[in-house]
Amino acid sequence: MNIDENVRKILISLLRKWKVIVAFALVGALLGFFYTANITKLTYTSKVEFLAYAVDTKSEIKGSYNSPDDTRTSNTSKMNYTTMMLATYIEIMNTNEFASTVAQNLNKRINSNCTSDFIKKSMVIEAVENTAMFTISVTCQSNDMAYEIAHQLETEVPQMMKRTNNGLVQASVEDKPIKASAAGSKGYTKKCAIGAIAGIVIACAYIILRNLLDIKIRSSEELVEKYNIPVLGNIPNYEIKSTTTRTKAIDEPYVSKTPKGDE
Repeated sequence: MNIDENVRKILISLLRKWKVIVAFALVGALLGFFYTANITKLTYTSKVEFLAYAVDTKSEIKGSYNSPDDTRTSNTSKMNYTTMMLATYIEIMNTNEFASTVAQNLNKRINSNCTSDFIKKSMVIEAVENTAMFTISVTCQSNDMAYEIAHQLETEVPQMMKRTNNGLVQASVEDKPIKASAAGSKGYTKKCAIGAIAGIVIACAYIILRNLLDIKIRSSEELVEKYNIPVLGNIPNYEIKSTTTRTKAIDEPYVSKTPKGDE
């Protein structure tokens, strides 16, 4: 049997078992719904946005530029240098050491007990493409805590960048954090869709695997095609129907007919 024939058989099996595929998809979607409703917790997000910039060196402060072109070239070089170094600073912000510093100073300020691991997991740092700006999103189950962590980062990020690489690149806060007005969506649609897709994949894998492992010969033509041997004869399949006639006895009530004279 060639590859095309195998593919054809698999496709036919999938089409014939479409009800099974739909059933698995529905089960997966329901599991996604129940997971979202019972396990997924509501979260709140606060964001703070920074602008990174390169500071003037001592030679630039003394006025070593000879023309406006030199100034423009210097500004372009600063921007390119800042953009290039931004990925390095983001990596530093993702380190355990930076998260530990944030946690220690936050705990002192608001008398909390946040750990560095909690701080690190709650932060998502994203650089704005083709710019020197980056955003830190803080997400956790407490609206107040999300805001306080983001507020602490307003101080920690600029200080870290001043201490690193002789302060050649620094950061300023461009958009201060605010408390979230409402919790984020649990994502019912996304999780139900993921569950449905997973159910379809599992159903198709089961049908395909069962088809590939099926070694039954269902016709003489399939036997010749698969093993290339002649068929000497076929045994017909007769269905013998046994009919039994059942006689139902009708029990009539027995009535004793006694002559009136014998009473």
